[in-house]
Amino acid sequence: MNEKIMFSIVIPVYNAQNTIHRTLLSVLNQSYTDYEVVIVNDGSTDKSATILEEFNGHKQIKVIPQVNGGVSSARNTGLKNCAGEYVIFLDSDDWVDDNFLLIFKENLNSFKDNSVDLIIGNLKDERIRPVTQYGFFSAEDIPVIIGELEVTDNIGYLHNKCYRKKIIDDSGMCFQEGVSMSEDLLFNLRYICQVNNLLVISSSSYHYENLSGSLSKKRVSHDELLLRKKHLADTYDAIIKKYKNSNLKYFMKGISRRMLALDMQIVTSMYYSSFPQSGILAEIKNLKKRKYPKGIFNLLNRNEKVKFFIMRLNSISAYYALGILYRMHFF
Repeated sequence: MNEKIMFSIVIPVYNAQNTIHRTLLSVLNQSYTDYEVVIVNDGSTDKSATILEEFNGHKQIKVIPQVNGGVSSARNTGLKNCAGEYVIFLDSDDWVDDNFLLIFKENLNSFKDNSVDLIIGNLKDERIRPVTQYGFFSAEDIPVIIGELEVTDNIGYLHNKCYRKKIIDDSGMCFQEGVSMSEDLLFNLRYICQVNNLLVISSSSYHYENLSGSLSKKRVSHDELLLRKKHLADTYDAIIKKYKNSNLKYFMKGISRRMLALDMQIVTSMYYSSFPQSGILAEIKNLKKRKYPKGIFNLLNRNEKVKFFIMRLNSISAYYALGILYRMHFF
């Protein structure tokens, strides 16, 4: 393959026999053709390997098999084996429009005098709020844009973004392995810490399927949620330190929403992690003492609003109300 490829598309695959064919056909049908596809078969046990073998002879595709290590491991393998100037991540159950790469390329061409470090678009999914602030933003504006991405909950998605490979290589960045949730969010936040500019566009040519179900509906252990909170807090601290001379008001509001939602998830995880009543009550009381920005309630989703309302009750009432929701499989 040409060493000076414009785009590398990294696709981790695990047991995707029902969807990977559609995904790859959508990629091979691109109107812009200067790209490679790096597929990492992460130890699939279904017919994914057979399907991938059908595509392996294509000049723009390479398939890399590995022992199952999880999606972060597969993406890291992809990053080590791609040669594009920019990297894009696809999931094996999603697909893209024919002009997906062309839109990125045309926008890059519009800013030839600036090496665009990151492009952010929208996703074709009505469940995900679109980004509303568009344009080219330099370093001093980045905290405001991060705040916008946090408030709209777009910051955690990989698939609507185009990353400059040199930044990933120079910083030694990779996806954090051994973490089963928020690995995409952590990668994005750490990457944004390295950029000098970013471009936000209104286009949406990526169809986000999410067949595996929402992470918010999956029960995650209390210990893992605490670890997630530590990783996020450390990363947010690094961003605040870098942009300490910028306007951080909107950014702080955005991360307050995420940390509040995580704090409430930590409380609810204590029910299915068999914590005693005293421990849950203590955590509810601690949460009630914390201060959050005005208007934070309006930024929460429906389930988060229900939990937030309950936790504003007296601690005993909140404890029993959450217990009822737990038995109803609300969380």
